Amino acid sequence: MSEPRASHAADFLTAQQASQLGLVEAWRRQTEVPVGAKSIVDQQLFVHAENPHEYVEVVAIEKQPAPANEKAEADAPNPPAPVAADAENASANVIVRIPTDRVDAHGNAIGKAEAERLARNELRRLKRRGIEGKIETRIVSRVRLYTLGNDGTLECRDAETGEPVWMVRVGTERLGYKAIGVGEHFVTVINGGNLIKIDALNGEMIQSVRTVNIPTLGAINTGDFAVIATIQNGIEGYPLFDPSRLPFRERVAGRALALPTKVPGSTRIAWGTDQGFVYCMESEGEPSVMFRLNTDGVINGRIASASGGRFFFGSDRGQVYGLEATRTGKVLWSRPYGEPFYDEPLIAGEQLLIRTTYGSLYSLSLADGISTWQDFAPNVDKVVGAIDGKIYVTTLSGGFAALDLKTGKPLEMFSGIRPEVLIRNIMTDRMYLVGRTGTVQCLRGIDADLPTIREGYGVSTAAPEKKDEKKKETKPTEPADFGVPAGNDPFAAPGADPFAAPGADPFAAPGGADPFGGDPFGGM
Repeated sequence: MSEPRASHAADFLTAQQASQLGLVEAWRRQTEVPVGAKSIVDQQLFVHAENPHEYVEVVAIEKQPAPANEKAEADAPNPPAPVAADAENASANVIVRIPTDRVDAHGNAIGKAEAERLARNELRRLKRRGIEGKIETRIVSRVRLYTLGNDGTLECRDAETGEPVWMVRVGTERLGYKAIGVGEHFVTVINGGNLIKIDALNGEMIQSVRTVNIPTLGAINTGDFAVIATIQNGIEGYPLFDPSRLPFRERVAGRALALPTKVPGSTRIAWGTDQGFVYCMESEGEPSVMFRLNTDGVINGRIASASGGRFFFGSDRGQVYGLEATRTGKVLWSRPYGEPFYDEPLIAGEQLLIRTTYGSLYSLSLADGISTWQDFAPNVDKVVGAIDGKIYVTTLSGGFAALDLKTGKPLEMFSGIRPEVLIRNIMTDRMYLVGRTGTVQCLRGIDADLPTIREGYGVSTAAPEKKDEKKKETKPTEPADFGVPAGNDPFAAPGADPFAAPGADPFAAPGGADPFGGDPFGGM
């Protein structure tokens, strides 16, 4: 790929700079925005659990010498079943990767059977060259990048290749737009006081609903609802799946200062208000506020979340919290750090990376909130992401730097590189930079051909669809009490007639004869 023009060179890393960081450019493409990055309202990544990509791989295996005390294996062909690449005494190398949705000459997906046929042909070629190999199947979740422009242009791209999937124009430009909500099945757009629901698969507009109160920040799709914060100190939720279902509204103390955050793989959300409270809500079934926490200071930035129902955030008074979203709320830890926090933290493994307003970057343990570095990292403006043991940040002096995730020490520094927009990616091991013209650069690890999906993402949280089955009519039963089966005779012996003799008629004559047998007047 050719180098970018000189006027835009400072927007992105060059191939040489990326190589020094152990990265490579995966793709670079222009987004469909009217006047560059300034016209981007929101950009979000999402890992879809349904309809994943499927690949058929041809893997060459180089056998290592077996230990002397083990019997050598028989020279037999490899079984068709998948074998782990890091199996004992073998190192695997992917030679060919064939997607089952590759398009043929007629514009149709080739399918798994054709992909396996092509893989077998490649395997025979390797065998003629004396290379041992096998065929494996790999499933990878779909990762999409959604971009909304201030003219109502909404586009969806494959986040791994940059190829466009669909593009639509939504809403009315003069009403303005706010942050989009992205879920497994739907994308929701706030346009003025309207909530527009769009099919995430093909971009088709499904429904436009007028909100009861005016949205302030945008939408977040969670559970069965698209949830918005309103200017009237409230939270509202509009049904995504059942249009006949009534919206819900919840009044809270204070106005939300940032979009609510959802726990990965869950339907619980949390947000802070300008009155110094953090609220946690369960959005599945009948949505309800679970608890609120009175914090020391105001939580201005968006809250970070981690698997296990955990939330992490810092206040403008320098207090940092770890919180578990139980029914009553559980404070895991709370620690003072003396500097105000306004930014959204970033979670990297078991570390919480949180920046103060003075540019000090702290690394705290998720378990107890204690610093994992000897000292904070200074001069940090924005945290871009963490990949392969490195933290990528922009600096207050206008540069781009890589820090060691374990120690916080600087590894590389490039001056004069200043991307216009940084897309916060907490779902995969990719880094996305946006230039002034709206061009997106995707960077990945040199050996990371396929994305690594982080814990909790790419997991469906939707409840299984209920089948429309006719219910069998049953007689009403009374609630069970004192161990008596409901719906049965309360005087009944277990499973039998209470007046029955064990296994026989209590009035029967011995031997089974009729006790009144014969003519009662006979013999006279």
